[in-house]
Amino acid sequence: MDRFALPIAVFVLLICTVTHLPPGICFDDAGDLQAAASALGIAHPPGYPGYVSLGYLLTQIPGVSPAYAVTLGCLGAGLTALALAGLMQIRLGANAWIAATLILALGVHPKVWVNVVIPEVYAPSLAFEVGAAYLLFRHLRLHRRRDLFLAALLVGVAFANRPPVGLALPAFALALWLGRRRRKENSRKLFRDLAWAALCFLLPCLYSYGYLYVRDTPASSYNYIERRDADFDGLPAANAGVRAKAQRLLWLTTGQEFRHSMGLRTAGLSGRLHWLTVQLGAQHDAVFIVVIIAIAFGLVLTNRRCPGCAVLLAGIALAAAIFICLYHVYDTAADVLPILLAATILVGTTLSALFPTELGRRRRILAVAIFLSTCAWTVYDARRRPDVAAAADATAFVQTADVRTLPANALIISSWIDFPPLWYAQHVLAGRADVRVVTANRRWLTLAREQARTGAAYPGPIFLTNRIAIPPGAQLTPCRNLWRIDPAPR
Repeated sequence: MDRFALPIAVFVLLICTVTHLPPGICFDDAGDLQAAASALGIAHPPGYPGYVSLGYLLTQIPGVSPAYAVTLGCLGAGLTALALAGLMQIRLGANAWIAATLILALGVHPKVWVNVVIPEVYAPSLAFEVGAAYLLFRHLRLHRRRDLFLAALLVGVAFANRPPVGLALPAFALALWLGRRRRKENSRKLFRDLAWAALCFLLPCLYSYGYLYVRDTPASSYNYIERRDADFDGLPAANAGVRAKAQRLLWLTTGQEFRHSMGLRTAGLSGRLHWLTVQLGAQHDAVFIVVIIAIAFGLVLTNRRCPGCAVLLAGIALAAAIFICLYHVYDTAADVLPILLAATILVGTTLSALFPTELGRRRRILAVAIFLSTCAWTVYDARRRPDVAAAADATAFVQTADVRTLPANALIISSWIDFPPLWYAQHVLAGRADVRVVTANRRWLTLAREQARTGAAYPGPIFLTNRIAIPPGAQLTPCRNLWRIDPAPR
């Protein structure tokens, strides 16, 4: 019966979350990932080529809209990460029913819930990172070489698509070194395995840069670099040669657009640390103290049972905490999920002292009762949760804009938040090749003001998603949920 605990927990989370998913295209970064996947394009920095490629495969599922297919893929990634966290607890000695209970509790954590329901990049990143951790942990316990190579491949995918994962690479390397040192292996065999693991790690990186190099062209219908080029002086054209392409890709993959938000500054650091502790329950002193003690005790137990795994979990959590301290816009791109996952695994290890893998009849009944009670509470709580997808869902916005019926050769100058759903409506829903959707920058706003002054700057009407300052003699006319810019009647 124990083997059914995790599948039941994952199924409960599935039925609780699937009804909360946005039905179509989303605003902002979530919509950007959906739109880029539907066009096999380039998303916002660092481009997420691997995630876009996998999302594109999902968009080919018959009978499912491309945007919703990507949403389902992110949901599947999040549930996979939770299941792997449960398996790690069981491998570390926790009872399956208690591990499944903790997975349910983690799944309804506000941060986890949001990133499972909304198709962002964090759930796939977590799935690849925890998948790599689980395979490396299994390699340290069972000594199977294929687990090492698969772990290296998955951590390579995670790093190639989300460079902050690189902060956890020393933890993976140290965990591997500790585990292999205890076995006192032949140095030649160890070197050969490490060489193959390094190659597996590099393959996703090579694919990512190759993908970006090929897809970074003006002909790509969805190319973030092309849209943002006008705002950043010094970026060369995509067709200006290999050196120009390399410069553009360096700008994208290193996130230079956000460099002003990066760096170790004391200003605001206490706020970011406070935000982090709140995610661990600091708003309730008693809960926070219990959680911290359970994490610390779990780390000690994990170190006794598998030192490499203890280093790995601590390193993954520390890497995420370091990035939160370095990135000043916390609570957006700051990814707290690895910390929550590592903490849950360590708490499960602590509870293994009370509920080990093999239980007597009474304690087994108690464990199952706790699990079933948590299932019932999870289902009940899911019905009362705020609809977090409502703010991200752009379905009504797209329907109101009705790109299909816009005048011929219309130009829509959009904010970044509104751009992905409008682009999706133009290319996927309406198929309007004559309509053009662009993000607001100096070039397009200058064109809009010229259109307002003369009425002849663009061969078709210009629409805006947000009001702008216009010159005298012009007017903004409401049009559905857009603004049409024209010369004022004389």
